[in-house]
Amino acid sequence: MEERPRDIRQGGCLSPILFAIYMDVLIVRLKASGYGCQLYDVYFGCLLYADDIMLLSHSLSAMRCMLQICDDIATEYDIRFNTNKSVAMRIGVRHNAVCEPFVLSCNKLMFVQSVKYLGIILLSDKKIKYSIDHLKVKFYRVFNCIYCRSRGANSELVSVELLKSFCLPGILYAAEAISFTATDIRMLDNCVNRALYKIFGLSDKDNLLQLRQFIGLSSLSKLIEKRRYNFMDKILGDSRYSVLCDAFVSNLCSRFVVI
Repeated sequence: MEERPRDIRQGGCLSPILFAIYMDVLIVRLKASGYGCQLYDVYFGCLLYADDIMLLSHSLSAMRCMLQICDDIATEYDIRFNTNKSVAMRIGVRHNAVCEPFVLSCNKLMFVQSVKYLGIILLSDKKIKYSIDHLKVKFYRVFNCIYCRSRGANSELVSVELLKSFCLPGILYAAEAISFTATDIRMLDNCVNRALYKIFGLSDKDNLLQLRQFIGLSSLSKLIEKRRYNFMDKILGDSRYSVLCDAFVSNLCSRFVVI
């Protein structure tokens, strides 16, 4: 009697290694097919982090071909894609246009207006947009939790330091990569002002501005700008990204004609 291979349980010692082997086959097959997004000859059609997979394509027909490749690999290597957690979303001028649904593992994928990937909520629109509602909810939830305990110390500076350590990282998550609008930054900055109002009992705008300068809590626009600068500095100093950086520079130089 032939024995069927057992499923690799979650948390097993070999699970990450075996999963990486399977996913490497998927990425290589998708890249070789020519379908999916590319940036300066670097393939970005299949993004993975742990077991979160995102396929990116510029057209519906290309995406159908990519899903077919996923089906072929699933059949060939006896793996299963969880279609209950798989959705599709369109971004572009035709994001609201009705089209035939995508099919994966004989199941139709539902088109959604928003999708969460690695803690970032992407919205279906004419261009890439992000939702910040969950960031505000998380900020207030964490702040209320720590403030109800820190106010017993009768020290506003203790609450401020806890605010910096536990609340700010939540609303600055992935700020290096996300293009926040001016409205988004103003709304998130208002969350910090409301927290400071609760700690110090101040509501005047000028007083809050002076207070933030005194406690070393810059505006979010400056904090985001600093994080992006540090992020780009690390990328430019990392040899793993030298290929992408060189391709970008060569493409930029090709747009200019030296006379």
